[in-house]
Amino acid sequence: MTNNRSCRGVVRPRPLAVIAAGGTGGHVFPAVCLANSFSDDGVNVIFFTDARGARYTTGLSCHIVRQNIATTPRWAMYISLIFNALARIWTLRRLKPDVVVGFGGYPSVPCALAAQALRIKTIIHEQNAVIGLANKLLSKMATKILTSFPQTIGIRDSPKVIRVGNPTRFENRYGAVGKPSNRVFTILIFGGSQGSMVFAKVIPPVVRELAKSFPIKVFHQCQVEAIEDLRQTYSTHGISHLVSGFFDNIGELYEEADLVISRAGASSVSEIIGFQKPSILIPFKNSINGDQKANAEFLQTRNAAFVIDETDELGAKLKTLIESVASDKSKLTSIADALRSLRLADCTLNMKRIVTKEALGF
Repeated sequence: MTNNRSCRGVVRPRPLAVIAAGGTGGHVFPAVCLANSFSDDGVNVIFFTDARGARYTTGLSCHIVRQNIATTPRWAMYISLIFNALARIWTLRRLKPDVVVGFGGYPSVPCALAAQALRIKTIIHEQNAVIGLANKLLSKMATKILTSFPQTIGIRDSPKVIRVGNPTRFENRYGAVGKPSNRVFTILIFGGSQGSMVFAKVIPPVVRELAKSFPIKVFHQCQVEAIEDLRQTYSTHGISHLVSGFFDNIGELYEEADLVISRAGASSVSEIIGFQKPSILIPFKNSINGDQKANAEFLQTRNAAFVIDETDELGAKLKTLIESVASDKSKLTSIADALRSLRLADCTLNMKRIVTKEALGF
């Protein structure tokens, strides 16, 4: 049975899901996974984000609404969120969606708050091992709270809390991942939007010293302004390298790498688990609520990753650790085995089943 709605003159059949996420790729990537999966099933999806989040929506096959939300100063952000929430009440009254799914980040707040005010079913997903401020605000009135980790700091056990995992871009590649057979020790390096300049400064001297002892190859994702300096540094010292501001084929690079050096954002940690890649995690020390530290410690306490805090001794600690694992590959094998036991399969499907059962009625 079809119940049509109109939005700006466009007839929209039910069921209709509104998905809201923004700010960082860690919030947007799992939201995009769900949106595309629903679109493939014929569910109508409208995706709300902001200018920053829109950068990660390439390939999204549904209608995208970009919200103008100030992020600084803090008072301006609060006013902006209130203004957008009031505007979303009017929008959702017209659209009459069956469900609003929020993925955290401040851009998710207006839609989810408006839905709760209108008593529309609201489902939120927390990607990190500690609940973020946006989801904490929305959690009390949420219909369901979906989590990535077995226990999420700040979320009490409740029948409405369900672990579904964290959808990623590469779920269809995880099952067939084998161990790399590189003759050259290969490292995949990426720092994310928060900290890649630190990596660009600290890691090349470490790689240069390591290359004196054994062959090494690096895939280094960095900020655009650091690309040429990194390429020149690696070339000057005869180090095989691939440097870019963004790797379209990062799934292939994961598979080829012996070791990953990364921040500990939710998407990075989930991809590392999925690909079963030994990693050195360097949590961003200024992450809100210490979420990156909590994500990293989840793996560290299960012997599934090495963790180094960002300190003045970062370079020296990295060099010592990489030398150790490169000379004794059994350490990498042990970590890969530990990661295998942590992987939760079919995260997008798990999430879609919950949302469908709770709100879409098919």
